[in-house]
Formats: sequence, C-alpha cells, structure tokens
Amino acid sequence: MRSLKTCCAIGLASVAAFFSTPADRVRAADLTAEQIAEGQKFIVNNALFILFHESGHMLVSELGLPVLGREEDAVDALSSVMLLESEDEELKEAMRDAADGWFLIDEANGDALDDSDFLDTHGLDRQRAYSIVCMMAGADAAYFKTFIDSLDFPAERREECVEEYAKIRDSWFGLLEAHQDEAKKSKFTVTYEPANNADLQPFADLLKESQVLETIEATYGEGYDIPDGIKVTGKTCGTENAFWQEDTREITYCYEMAAYHAALMVNYFSNQNATTANDQSASPEAEANANSVKLKLKE
Repeated sequence: MRSLKTCCAIGLASVAAFFSTPADRVRAADLTAEQIAEGQKFIVNNALFILFHESGHMLVSELGLPVLGREEDAVDALSSVMLLESEDEELKEAMRDAADGWFLIDEANGDALDDSDFLDTHGLDRQRAYSIVCMMAGADAAYFKTFIDSLDFPAERREECVEEYAKIRDSWFGLLEAHQDEAKKSKFTVTYEPANNADLQPFADLLKESQVLETIEATYGEGYDIPDGIKVTGKTCGTENAFWQEDTREITYCYEMAAYHAALMVNYFSNQNATTANDQSASPEAEANANSVKLKLKE
C-alpha cells in the first residue's frame, strides 16, 4: 500500500451528517487536526482488514480451497496472516486499528446481545478482536508488546498464541502454495464509484487517495493462478457492509462502512475529550494525571 495521504482535505467531521442530534454534530466538528488524522488512518486500516477478509472468501471460491470449520473465522485468520507477514510496515500497523475496531463495535453494542448474535456466521465482536490480538502476539509479541500489554492480555495466553499462529500461517500458506505461479499475472479491475451522496463522498475520496482497493490487486494480482476478471469495487450500498459475490466475481467495500468506522472514532474522541476536560477542571493534579492516562483501546 502506498503512503496514506493525510494532507488531503478530508475530515472526520464529514460524518456529522449521519448523526440525528445537533449535539452529536457538534461533537464531530470539535475534533483536533491530530484526531482527524488518526481517525483517517483508523478508517483506512479497518478497510484493509475487511478487504483482506473478503479476498479470503474470493480465494476459497476461485481456487476451490477446502475450509475446515467456519469460513468466516478462517478468512479472518487469513486477513491477519496476510497483514502480519507483509513486508510493508503500514500493513502490520493496520492490525492495531483492526483490533480496536472490533473492540469499539463491541462497546457500541453494549450488552444488547440476543440469539441472532450467537446464530450468526461470524464470531462475537469482542471474540474477533481478541482473536486478532492473539495473532499479533503469535506473530511478533515484542513488536506489539505495548499494545498487547494495554489490554492485560494474559502471559499464558500469549504463549499459546505463538503455536496457534504458526499453525494457522503454515496451513494457509500451504494451501495457497499449490496455486502460486511466479510467472502468472491476474487482471483485477479496481473501481471507486462516485458516492452520489455528498456525505459519503469524502470517505470515497479518502479510500481512493489511500489506494486501499489497489492493495488487494497488488497482493494477489501477481504470483497467483487466479483467472482474470476479479472486480474490486468501492460504492454506496445503502448499508454498512463489505462482501464477495461469487456470481459476479466481485469484492465490494461499501462507503457506509467507512462512515460507520468514522462514527466510532468520533464517539471515542468525544469521550476522551470530555474525560480530559473534566479532569482539567477538577484540579491541577488531575490535569497532570490525565496526561498520563493510557486508555484501553489506544496506546
């Protein structure tokens, strides 16, 4: 992936139109430049994880790969492996935001679990978050130590994750090896459709400037025996989603998903700002303490 262009005039405040109350719109507009840049990166990194997840579904159907267990769990694992084994530091760094994304979704949902959550093809949001953390611990515990420590991830679990990660990595790479050909180039069609929505267009622009969809083409377009014609498309869908369609051979990332991740960050930063403001108004000692606080989801 090419470097994220945070210089672009695209801000998280664009998500304000999705909120129903003036107070929420004010919260979105009160973000600092640093928070906007961090939020942009969060959106891009979560899009990367999701796109690698959907490309896992693509590989299963296009290459006829066997899946033992739930496919959703399997392609979550593949997404983690592809990011963690990348030589691109930015892709490895995406794992932190991917884990935080699922933690924030879990917190946003609160305790409102019902039978549909347990019947779903995906794992629970917090389970998915901790699975990602386990993959990070297994792949490079030293590199991710600060982040993992912030979650109070048990030492004995970290040790188990090393063997678990190695098995998952070797299993996926073993499956893919039979379909690799260094001389093979596969033609992917990457398209960023116009959002046709003034509120969503900034997110479409951010994804395009960051060349998020091209990352899938760069990863699987060379060296894999995949038939030409896979489409990777960003578009407005009417729902927060991303999916692989086997009949049309298309990976779709919905701009609403980027807006949803932006909303999560607006809420996170607003709570962070409110906490800091309350601490500062309490006493000078509280202000000093606030500067040293390490929130659970961010280093």
